Order: sequence, then structure tokens, then C-alpha cells
Amino acid sequence: MGLPMATNAANAGHRVIAADTADTARRAAAAVPGIEVAPSPAAAARRAAFVFTCLPSAEAVRSVYLGNAGIAACARPGLLTCDCSTVDPSVARSIRDELEARGARHLDAPIFGSPQQAREAQVFFAVSGRESDLAVVAPVLATMSRGHRYVGGAGAACTIKALQNGLGMAHAAAAGEVLALCRRLGLDVMTFIDVVIEARGLGCSKFVEDYARHAAAGSDSGSGRLYIAAKDAALARDLARQASIALPILEASADAFAAAMEAGLAEEEFTAVSRIIAKRAGDGGPRRGEG
Repeated sequence: MGLPMATNAANAGHRVIAADTADTARRAAAAVPGIEVAPSPAAAARRAAFVFTCLPSAEAVRSVYLGNAGIAACARPGLLTCDCSTVDPSVARSIRDELEARGARHLDAPIFGSPQQAREAQVFFAVSGRESDLAVVAPVLATMSRGHRYVGGAGAACTIKALQNGLGMAHAAAAGEVLALCRRLGLDVMTFIDVVIEARGLGCSKFVEDYARHAAAGSDSGSGRLYIAAKDAALARDLARQASIALPILEASADAFAAAMEAGLAEEEFTAVSRIIAKRAGDGGPRRGEG
């Protein structure tokens, strides 16, 4: 998600200094006019007025910000950072505290949308932290998205993103169960999906509209990987546990994605969870590439 965001900012005329641990990502960034590649996140941060990060896990976020050669170690007074990753809100607050101790500031601004939407600058950002800092990064956010909204103090945006993704992964798991039941009852699954979308009743959701056909056919929509979805499902479940509230649907959704991870589907399209759900239900389910 980070590279298309950086590309859109560069295409809008902003000077972009990028960093990544992966050689392939660095080479791809270096090929974009207007993007200069730095040897490390800290090296990029030393030269930037403000920093955007977009990372796949809480561990990666902590390393980039709080590691021995991280952004916090070189942070100067006045530096503003903006993390677009999906992480536990406690991570956002701990980074905010560490940076503020050095005179820097931090926003959490998780990204809502798919890789394709990132390429088309059609993602959305929820932003939290000091509201006055949003005005500094708003012009760049505008080049990367269709909009943004300020939602409160540090960690609020990460909380909203985690709950939204938990809802989305629960939709995915529920859809997998219904598709398995369709097959067991002898219905044509694609006809069922078409009717749900045409009727636009309670069963219709963004998941059904955008991904259900891929889940039914075992094909790849080109959207997010399953290991990211599993992380997101677990994050929503863990927030419920931290709040001491029993939410069995979020628990079951996280369990389904964990099972898909254990089955070796981490790098597949996240709709591959439907195959695990079908297997649990005693249904053969789709074979990848059918349909």
C-alpha cells in the first residue's frame, strides 16, 4: 500500500524520500520519478519535514519507530510523523509518547481500502492525534486518497480501523459459511450471489459485492493477502478480550483465519479462508481457479 501512496504524492509534485527493507520495493520506488530512496527510515526522517509510514505489522511499526536505528532515535523537535498502518491503538500511543519526549509529534492515520484503491488514490484515512497537526499533512493526504476524517485523540483512528476490519473479516467468514451451505443444498452459488447483490437486502455487503464470486470460484481478486486479514481479525478479537466483553462472532472469525494460516494459505488472497470454512463444514468447496 505504501508504494502507490508515495507514487501518488510524487505525481502531485511533492518531493518524496522513501525507505523499505525489501530490495524489490526499493527498486520499484527508485523507478518512480520524484521518489528518492534512502538507506533507512531514520535516514529519510532526518531529511523530511514530516514522515508517513505504512507497515504490515505492529512488530514492523515498533522496529521502524522505536528500534535502535529507528525514527525516534533521530527525531528532532518539530518532526511530525503519520503512521498509516493497522495496529493496536496502544502501539500508536506508545510511539506518540516516545516521539513527544523528543519534541516530535505523531498522528495515527490508518488507511481504509484495497491496493487497487491505493493505486487510484481512492482510499480513505481516519486520523487521530493532535487535530492541529492534521492541517500539516492534509495536503499530502489529499493526493493519496478520496478523503480523510479526524476522529479524536491518539489511538482513536487505530481503534476504529481495527473494529472496521473485524467487521469485514466477520463478513468474509459468514459469507464462506453461507456459500458452503449453498453448495450443500444444491444451489448454483453464482446465482445466489447475483440475487443477493441485485436484491440489495440485508445480506448484501461490500464483501459480497466485491469478493464473494472470487471466494466461490477459488480465484484471486488481486486484493489483500490472507496473513494481513488474519492479523486484522485477531486484532479486533483481542480488543474485545481487553475490554472483557464476550464476542463469539469475532472469536470465530479470528479462529477461521488462524486455521487458514495454519493450512499454509498466508500469501493467498484473503478470500481463501472460504476453503477452510468449507472443509470444516464437510463441503468440498471451490478448487482454486474454478469458475
